Formats: sequence, C-alpha cells, structure tokens
Amino acid sequence: MVERRDDGDIDIEDQADAVADFVEELLARMEIDAIAEPAEQGGRMYVDILDGDDSDMALLIGKEGATLDAIQELARQAVGHRLDERIRVLIDVEDYRKRRTSEVEEKAREAAGRAAETGEPQSLEPMDALERKIAHDAVSEIDGVRTESQGEEPGRYVVVLPE
Repeated sequence: MVERRDDGDIDIEDQADAVADFVEELLARMEIDAIAEPAEQGGRMYVDILDGDDSDMALLIGKEGATLDAIQELARQAVGHRLDERIRVLIDVEDYRKRRTSEVEEKAREAAGRAAETGEPQSLEPMDALERKIAHDAVSEIDGVRTESQGEEPGRYVVVLPE
C-alpha cells in the first residue's frame, strides 16, 4: 500500500515501487524476461530494467530511445492516474538513459566552453524536454554563459549563449 506524507504527496521511493510494479506487469505481458528495479542515482529516481536478453533490451529502448520514451509516458500516465500524482520516476533500460544524460551534459559543457571562448552562440542537436533540461542544468553551473531553448517540437534545441 502506498502511503501519503503529511503534505499529501507520495514518497518518491513509493512512486518508484509503483512504477516498478507497472513495468514488471508490462514486461510479463510483452513476454520479456527481465526485472524492474528501483534505484536512485545522481539525485534522480529510476526504475531500471535489467537482466533481459540483449534483443529484448534493444527492443525496449527502440530507435534513439523512442520505445523507452513511450514506456515512460505510458507508466507516467497509468501510475500517475492510479496514484493521483505527478510521477517523477524515470524508467531506464540497462543504463541507456544514464549514458545519454552523461553525453548531453558533456556536449552542453563543451558548447559552453566554445561559446565563452569564441563569443558565438553554440547550438546543440534537437532534444526532448528532459534532455533539454539536463543541458540547461549543466550549463547553469558555468560562469559567463547562459542557455535558451529555440525551435518547435520535435526539433526544439538548446542554444548556449555568451553573456
């Protein structure tokens, strides 16, 4: 049973457990033999899908993470509706999302260095909202540069600007 805190919200670990249960049921229906395990890393709570066949894991990630994003949205909607709360847990398959986060942070920091050095704006590739937030956060730690998002979905991207 999920318990609410005094402020009415559900603890993030309880959210992760509910998302893991949902993902386990989804995997069973897809006939994929893997486990869904809650884990915290880098200040974010994840449900990691692990220990599956390589071809099943690739299927769950999909091209450029598209299937993983769809599973994430499905879990967010279903579990969020059931708990009547915004779900803040991310689903990951064999650290795909964590590796992608590191790549986005590195590219954003490199662009910030170029923007500071050249005085010219530096554009990153189009990204989804979560990846844009990761880029904004990475650059916010660097003096002399700032970021803004430009473009229209699905081609929205981050631009790093010198200050």
